[in-house]
Amino acid sequence: MSFRDEVREFYKPFYDDGDEAHKIDHADSVCDLALRLNEDYDERLVILASYIHDIFNATDRKNHHKLAYEYVLRAEDKFLQSLSQDELKLIAHGVLEHRGSFKGEFYSLFSEIISGADRGLSNLEEVIIRSCKYNNGDAKEVLAHIKDKYATGGYGNYPPLIQKKFAKELSEFKRQCDELTLDYVIKVCQEAKLLKK
Repeated sequence: MSFRDEVREFYKPFYDDGDEAHKIDHADSVCDLALRLNEDYDERLVILASYIHDIFNATDRKNHHKLAYEYVLRAEDKFLQSLSQDELKLIAHGVLEHRGSFKGEFYSLFSEIISGADRGLSNLEEVIIRSCKYNNGDAKEVLAHIKDKYATGGYGNYPPLIQKKFAKELSEFKRQCDELTLDYVIKVCQEAKLLKK
């Protein structure tokens, strides 16, 4: 079994009770993209942060990033116990700073990688489907959430690394979110069989 597979299996139970947008497949996607973005760090650290970042989402959505930060610093599991204090700090800040609503300066490029991977590469249909899962198929809530987070003036911040590497894509994504309609949200959610009856 690969290191990634071992990590995935170990942290998967944390995701089992999460909402449909925060199951283990979300951590898989974050890990895939984080590994693609990473050029500077030990890939084991990227894998760990990717799978740890949302482990407390089902328990306490509002504070899950803080709980994960504390969990990492306590080094209570077999993966974290083998790391140095500097490595633990890197992962801890990566999970603390992963949210789109994070304000302030990132601790390191590592945090930008995890945050950017959590945002994804701005595919509107994927964002609609994930939001539909999170909002239990309520198309109006999906539209409001996407506008509030991703449209012009939204709170969903992309880290500088992502803004630099994907400036053109992000600009187009923001335009799409600005112009997003309820009819289009309904269409995408219906095709994904996620629309509330």
